[in-house]
Parts: sequence; structure tokens; C-alpha cells
Amino acid sequence: MKKLLLMLSISFATVMLLAGCNSNRADLNNTNTHSSNQSSQKLTNLLSPATAKVPEDTQAANDNQLYSQFYQDGGQWHWKLTSKQAGTIDDSQVKSLKSTNQKYVFRLAMVGRNNKKYHLNFNWINGGHLAYTIRSSYHNVDASFVLADASQSTDWQTGAPQALQGTWATNYTNNPNNSNQNLPYIKRFLNITNTSTSSFVNEYDSNHRLYNSNTSTNNDNVSYQTAGQGTYVLKSYTNTNAPVVYRITLVNNNQIKVTGITSTPLTLSKSSSTPTTNSSSVTASSQSGSTTTTNGSTTQQASGSTANHLTDQQVVNMIWPQVKSLYPNINVNSTDFTYMPQMRNGLLYVDVLENHNAPAFKNRDVDPNSSPRVASFRVNANGQLEEMNATTGDWAVVGN
Repeated sequence: MKKLLLMLSISFATVMLLAGCNSNRADLNNTNTHSSNQSSQKLTNLLSPATAKVPEDTQAANDNQLYSQFYQDGGQWHWKLTSKQAGTIDDSQVKSLKSTNQKYVFRLAMVGRNNKKYHLNFNWINGGHLAYTIRSSYHNVDASFVLADASQSTDWQTGAPQALQGTWATNYTNNPNNSNQNLPYIKRFLNITNTSTSSFVNEYDSNHRLYNSNTSTNNDNVSYQTAGQGTYVLKSYTNTNAPVVYRITLVNNNQIKVTGITSTPLTLSKSSSTPTTNSSSVTASSQSGSTTTTNGSTTQQASGSTANHLTDQQVVNMIWPQVKSLYPNINVNSTDFTYMPQMRNGLLYVDVLENHNAPAFKNRDVDPNSSPRVASFRVNANGQLEEMNATTGDWAVVGN
């Protein structure tokens, strides 16, 4: 009887042990499957906007232009590289992806022809799904691809549409990089001329006074395609020859929707305001949204340690008399111009540009290809307004 009980106990323990092992194997399989599904979904999210066959972006004609295309086959992602002369150069399977220490740049593990293993870096430029770069030592690929070129029936036209030219800005939004909470607000700016584009981010304190500007370099050689009624794809180049691409839709004369500044579309308005009086607690009507200015005059607010830290509205209040004096024979309003405030080397600089889509200029046969820049100002450490001599580059005090 004791032997029988002992054998039954051993058998039961064995069954439980095997059940536990099978359970662990099942959990491991489920974990592996979940991890694999997550990786596959990340690849799909990354590559699904890049399934069109796109020619390499070049600023000059290239007889051996490359073509890039990502596609799915049997649930697996592939990358096909071709050229006009060589035909199919490689057709590789994408095995996995890893993030890098560069924003929007991913490292893809690839298996090409003859089981050749290699890596390539894939980057959606600015996070927008408008253009991407591919860099790999395998096949010596270092190229950019603009999705608008997938349909080569539309040519790029030199310059920027007149309706897009000027300085555009978002409303105040929460600062995602403000770790110490001293500068809780930001505004994103996009400046477009007929020959260049630039974007930058201004950081403001809790009173909307400008303290920092994170600037980008100017991008030159502007061109555009029409992508529908009131929608344009705008392309310009950095000094590294990489294209910066925006998809811009005109909402109205004073507002645009832009894809390509960040990974999500942004709504921007003409950076323009109506000057306010020097009375206290005034509200300024602005094309970029309503801005409330308190504590009165510019001189009072521009004192002490905040002498050259002003709100965007205070900037307009300060420089508008100087701008208006430049047009003695034209009835111009402040909203006929756009304003580009930036902090550089601790001083507040403001470039003023004509808005050629505004009534004061639209009916005066202005040249849309001319530079709309009117004047450049800065506020010195004492809160005094200075204007730059366009010929010499010297600065002179023109007001307080």
C-alpha cells in the first residue's frame, strides 16, 4: 500500500512538473509572438507611407538616377533599389528596426541578394511623411527621396507662391522641452520668401515675453508643386543638399495648415498684429489669434531685467511708428506686414516683411519675386529700439 501511494505521489509530481514546463513554454511563445507583432507593427507604421516608387531627389540631371520603394510581401517588408541603367540593384528583406540617438532616424537590419546581411539608416525628414533619406555603405547609397516625385507628371516650379510668402506662426502652446518651467510657452514660426525658407521656435515666459529662439539655417533654392486646390508642396535645400519639404494648404488669406515642420500637421497664421494703445489692460486683435497685453506701455514693461524681453504684441507696438514712416504715400496698416521676432546673442531682433497678399500691396502691382523685407530692428539691453542701416549694417537708436 505504501509503495502504491509513493508511486502515485511521484506520478502526480511528474505530471505537475510537465504541466509547469508546458505553461512556461506557452508563456515564452506568447511573449515572443507579442514582441514579434510589436516589431512588425512598428515597421508597418514606419514604412507604409513609403510604398510608392520614388526617384532620387537631385538638384541636377542624373542619367543613373536611383529609385526606392518599400513593399510588403507575405507579411514581410522589403526594399527594392533600382536605377535607370542597372535595373534592379537589390531587393532586400527588412528583418528588424532599432531607434538611434538621432530623432526620426531608424537603423534597419536587412538581408539582400545571396543572403547578404547589412544595415541602412532610414529617416523621415522632420518626422513628416513627405520625404525620406536612406544611407547605407552597401551599394554606397546616400540619397533623399521626395514622395511628390512619385508622380512625375508635375514639374517643380521655381520660387514660392505669392500667397505663401511671409512669416507664419502658431498660437502659444505648451513648451514640451521646458524642464524647469521658467519658459512654459512656445510659438513655432515659418518664414517663406521667393528664394528661401526657415523655421524656428521661440520660447516665452508665463507673461508671453520672448527669451529664447531655437533657429534653423536658411534653406535655399525654393521650388514648389501644386497638389490640389490651394495646396502646395514646397521644397528647399540645406547646405547639406538634403531637401526640406512642406505640404501647405491655404485655409484662408491669413492661415495655413503645414505638414513637415514636425511629425504632426500644424496650423499657422500670419505673424501680424494691430498696434495697441499705451493704456493698461488692453486687448490686441491679431491675425494669429487674440493676445492680451497687460500693465500698459511698452516703456513700463521694458524696464529692469526684462528690458529687451517683450511680448510679440509689445514688439509691434514699438516698431510700428518706424515702419509706417517708411510709407509716407501709402495708407498702410500694421497687418499689411508680417513680423519675425528672434532672440540672438541675448538681444531681441525683429525682421519686418511686406505681406504682398495684403490689400495695401496687392493692388499696387508689386513684384512677387522681389524680397518683401522692409527693415530690421533690435531692442538693446537698455530697452531702446535700434534700426539697421541696410547698406552698412550699422545699428542706430531710433526710439525708446
